[in-house]
Amino acid sequence: MTRMNPVYRNDVRFRLTGPKAINVVSIYLTLLGVLAMLTLPPDVGHLDELRQEGLLRAMLIVQMVLVAYFTSATACGEIVIDGEKSAWDLAASPFSSQVIARGKVATSAAFAAMLIFVGLPIVTTIGAIRGESLWPVALAPAVGLPFAVGAGSLGTLYSVWFDSEFTRGFVHWLTLVALVVASAALPAPWNLISPARSLQLIDRGIGPAVVLAVLGYLLIAAVATMLVRSRLDTIRRDAIAN
Repeated sequence: MTRMNPVYRNDVRFRLTGPKAINVVSIYLTLLGVLAMLTLPPDVGHLDELRQEGLLRAMLIVQMVLVAYFTSATACGEIVIDGEKSAWDLAASPFSSQVIARGKVATSAAFAAMLIFVGLPIVTTIGAIRGESLWPVALAPAVGLPFAVGAGSLGTLYSVWFDSEFTRGFVHWLTLVALVVASAALPAPWNLISPARSLQLIDRGIGPAVVLAVLGYLLIAAVATMLVRSRLDTIRRDAIAN
């Protein structure tokens, strides 16, 4: 039987059940809930006024951005989860760089999936009240989860690449702005780098354009994971040399 990755096993325990993690999830759900309430008109009895096409898609984009932010912020150390060791700290452990890198990307995937799952009741309720098709709710994780995993992998990379917390935080925010906002202004098909653009196309199903975008996010995760391994090996060699 395959042995569970020890880094993943330890991190998931704290990332999903620790007090700080519960606070993060509470903030995430509060933000979604407040935004959901703001989308409703004062008199919810007039159902015709509630039917506003495109609002559900906007909520899904907001949810995706929040999931990607919290996943990458916890990965890079901008949000510190009590009990979870950073990739930099694990460089001094007996675990191989491959085990550490894979454990961290698996942790990001599990955390992002959990955030998407607990947020589903809110976005589903908004879609139902507004009378929109809930098909995009079912398809959105196909875009949101890979993007969050890619963002989380970059966060892990930044945690081992930058010593300064300020630099790490600045690059983290710059990356999110570039991927979500700036890339949306690029000409087609490069604007598909933005997950917001990919989610706008999700109503048509998982077409070639969406598949291409998802593969791009997974490629980001794969490259970042390889760079984390390389960086950890370099840290260890420098520690031995000194």
